[in-house]
Amino acid sequence: MNWVAWAVFAVVTLYTIWDGVRRTAGAKTMDAFFAAGRSIPWWAAGLSVMATQLSAITLIGGVGMGYENGLEWVQFYFALPFAMVVLCVWFVPMYRKSPVLTAYEFLERRFSPSTRALTSLAFLLSRCLAFSVVLYAPAVVFSAMTGLDITVTVWVTGLLTTAYTVVGGVGGVVWTDVKQMAIIVLGIVACITVLLVDVAGEMGLSGALRALGAAGKLNAVETHDPVWSYVPALVGESASGSFWADKYNLWNGLFGTFFLFLSYFGCDQSQVQSILTSKSQDASRRALLMSAFTKVPLQLVVLLLGGLLFLHRAAGDEPLLYDPAHEARAASLQGPARERFDAARNEHAEASALRKQLMARVAAGGVDGEAAAAPYRDATKRAAAARKAARDALFDDERAAAKARGEEFKTPGDGNYVFPRFLFSEMPKPVLGLLVAAIFAAAISSAAGALSSLTAATMVDFHRRWLAPTASEQGSLRTSKLVMAGWGVAATAAAVQFGDGPLLEKVNEVGSFFYGSILGVFVLALAVPRAGGVAATAGLLTGLGAIAVVHATMQFAFLWYNLIGCVVCVATGALVSVVAPRKL
Repeated sequence: MNWVAWAVFAVVTLYTIWDGVRRTAGAKTMDAFFAAGRSIPWWAAGLSVMATQLSAITLIGGVGMGYENGLEWVQFYFALPFAMVVLCVWFVPMYRKSPVLTAYEFLERRFSPSTRALTSLAFLLSRCLAFSVVLYAPAVVFSAMTGLDITVTVWVTGLLTTAYTVVGGVGGVVWTDVKQMAIIVLGIVACITVLLVDVAGEMGLSGALRALGAAGKLNAVETHDPVWSYVPALVGESASGSFWADKYNLWNGLFGTFFLFLSYFGCDQSQVQSILTSKSQDASRRALLMSAFTKVPLQLVVLLLGGLLFLHRAAGDEPLLYDPAHEARAASLQGPARERFDAARNEHAEASALRKQLMARVAAGGVDGEAAAAPYRDATKRAAAARKAARDALFDDERAAAKARGEEFKTPGDGNYVFPRFLFSEMPKPVLGLLVAAIFAAAISSAAGALSSLTAATMVDFHRRWLAPTASEQGSLRTSKLVMAGWGVAATAAAVQFGDGPLLEKVNEVGSFFYGSILGVFVLALAVPRAGGVAATAGLLTGLGAIAVVHATMQFAFLWYNLIGCVVCVATGALVSVVAPRKL
């Protein structure tokens, strides 16, 4: 980054932070700090909900997934509009009927204090782990900007975000989200424009679409695979061909994510707080519906950006490695690992050259283009396999150590570095500064929202409920800021340990261990009048236990955990309610 990019980044970032703090610096009560005095306009709350989905993770991880896998991830969002409608009809009135600061306050009124405490505890654990992944995304960009080690940039990002949230509260988060949406959409449009001029200039728009389609990058829906087996594969067996282990298809995109979205937007405090900040019940509904019908197009655009970046690299010189840490490892390789790495590098160079030749024929269309489609697709797979083999060679020692312990070692990917590398090497410097500012604004808002929700649940569901029920508003507010700082440090430490991996996938995988069971408790509250505190608690614990057993013994794609957890929780709660019905 040159001085122009740094100047744009600094101005945009400082204004975003200053304006968020300015709007909420006067928060003197818990309600003002955690619910912004319930004064946020519906459009701002709606943009805040959207911003949590178009976050730094979505941008960095989404572009990387579009680069590697095309549009298939968009199936993940097909159930979102249906889930939002359900939330508008049943969940919003439930929360707005009487003022609450956390979603779990409602559970005590409906069930019991223990149900509230256990559900809130499950949320705290899931959100802290997910928050650690959220922090990792901007740290990747910060590392590329400065050359600092990723561990250092994770700590810097986490501590700065924590300081901002402690000062600004939820209101600051919402107004940061509003500005983030504007900046990040402008940045995406700028990137797509640069890539379209480059790619379409060489092969035309129709040629670019033909090249993407022939490479399998436009396959947005998978409904059936002839090799699918509907018997779940056990841990230790090959999951190849297992329907239940297939990560992305229409069916888990509709059913698994339907339960994920219901729980995330309806039961996760980080999202419920946006509902609670709106001025009225109708305003909360409008905010959710705004998000419901804009997310799929936005996600499609992000994935398409990754596809265009793939064409740009395929038409030029695709790097063998994207992660700077991997390049540093490669420089010190010796012995058999060096030989395998060099072989993978030669294979990648050969496959890339062939892919480039064939892509030009495919883009040109006609009979010759159709004849080149199959070998072009094979060359694309060869190049991807060679990049994977090169990364495998970098981690021989770690793989051998894991094998000696009887464990499986998974080679770290580098998809999270695809977009940052493009930004820093090829984007115009003013646009680079804007995009980096957008990523940091997205990171601040997402991380601050998670921090605020963690603190709200801790303070409202535990501190004020059990430890200091008679504490004054001012005393509780001071304690809240200390608790928030503690959560910030804890989540940053977790990010250092667990943050690496495909970010967009990982943040949803973490939540899926908990979301289904948490949702099941709320379903019991709404749909099973006989269910009391004993039934709800039994359902929650059984649902979480069922997911632990399934994860340890069988190979299911993580999206199915949401459905399994909810069904087990509701079924258990309904059965227990027959034996121990609610006392009216």
